[in-house]
Amino acid sequence: MKMYRMKYMAFVGVVALVAVAFWMLASLCIPSFRYSATDGQLYTIRHQELRDNNTLYTDLFLQSIKANNGYLIMGTSESGSVTGGNYFDFLNADTALDVRFSVVAGAGRTACTYFPLICGNDNVENLKVIYYVNPAYWCNKLASSNEDYFMRYTSYAAMWSAGVRGDKYVDEVIRANRRNVTMSDRSADFLAFYFDKIRRKYYQDLAFCLDSAKFEKSLTWMRPKEEAQKKVSYERPDSADYNYDLNVVASFDVNSYSLHVNTEPSYRYDELRAMIHLCRERKVDIVFVVGPYNHIAFSNANSSELASMQSVCTKIVRLLDEEGAAYIDASDISSVPGTFSDWQHHSNYGAYLLYQKIKNYVVEKENR
Repeated sequence: MKMYRMKYMAFVGVVALVAVAFWMLASLCIPSFRYSATDGQLYTIRHQELRDNNTLYTDLFLQSIKANNGYLIMGTSESGSVTGGNYFDFLNADTALDVRFSVVAGAGRTACTYFPLICGNDNVENLKVIYYVNPAYWCNKLASSNEDYFMRYTSYAAMWSAGVRGDKYVDEVIRANRRNVTMSDRSADFLAFYFDKIRRKYYQDLAFCLDSAKFEKSLTWMRPKEEAQKKVSYERPDSADYNYDLNVVASFDVNSYSLHVNTEPSYRYDELRAMIHLCRERKVDIVFVVGPYNHIAFSNANSSELASMQSVCTKIVRLLDEEGAAYIDASDISSVPGTFSDWQHHSNYGAYLLYQKIKNYVVEKENR
């Protein structure tokens, strides 16, 4: 009986291996699906497509931006959705601007998560990019590399596949994100990455070749400016709904957490410098936005940290100057009442002030 079970298990194993081998070989016969229409500009793409370096989506995304003389905004959580509109919503609703602004952002989506796109896609050449630098990422544990955030938006396999390597700053950023990861975890990441490439031949190439409408439905295009205008509004927050002593919305729990500037790690500076170097090497037309910090909150609730926060902003600007990088310094709105919703995210009113600064830069750039 025991021998019978072993023979049966061996038979099942052989059948499984043959099935997997056939599945892999059959995938080679499936033609790659391509979609090249760029009459319109894509607004964004899902983070899974960027994470997996899915060129079907990333190629079209970048090509649509360049074909329409648009901009790609890259950021972290501050560049997400804001009630009444974020800064890019105001930009896209502005009829005085002929250009449109696509967006990729998310909590923890800092510079290194964009490295595979920059290194692995030829469409980044001459792409106009606005990258938001949030000084809050120099605070608390955010000042160091974060494995959870890293794996949410990219992977070790994606980095390797895209050829992300270069000078000491790029290499140090990659090493920092590998520091606490076991070899087995990295091996599993590589297997999953390449296994999904084979799966993609079926659930993507084959499915879309049979019905291209499915692909079109998965895309998010720019809304007309008239529609975008209906989505935006701003005003300085009403005092009944706002805590002006700490420059946050009244509903924010001020005791939930506090910001402590972490001046020890050099990781965020290395990451920013690596981003500059990679963009220069790949001929990306990038401008950095040095975002504001909640100066009023630091002054009234965390005054011992204020000097350190100001020092961080000074060092960021100094780094950008040293590298000859283009930047928009929006740190001067840090002390404007009503600009923040919590310790680290700007409000709708703050977004409007950011929009004005970015618009001024874009107008000047487009009229050169």
